[in-house]
Amino acid sequence: MALLIVLGGGHLDSVAVELDAISKLGALSTECFSDSQLSACQRALSLAEVLQRKASFKGNYACQSRLLGLGADLLMISLNEGRGGSAFEMLEEVKMHCPDL
Repeated sequence: MALLIVLGGGHLDSVAVELDAISKLGALSTECFSDSQLSACQRALSLAEVLQRKASFKGNYACQSRLLGLGADLLMISLNEGRGGSAFEMLEEVKMHCPDL
């Protein structure tokens, strides 16, 4: 899954810039971890769910399991149960094992 932003105008052709889904997940997760913002946690959890299904489809079970772990961290933080540094560690694991999503 990728976020697509179209830039352009005037006499120039439009340029499509694709933002990496893992980068988007990282930004939302960090916002959730740092500020316990419920909306960021929910968006990150939703994106993690989509990505774990994609990882499963691709047979990347190492990635999938880490996305499921990250989802658990996001859920616990959204319930004000906190996860401390382990959530940041899981996010780094996701980035390492899920480069092709």
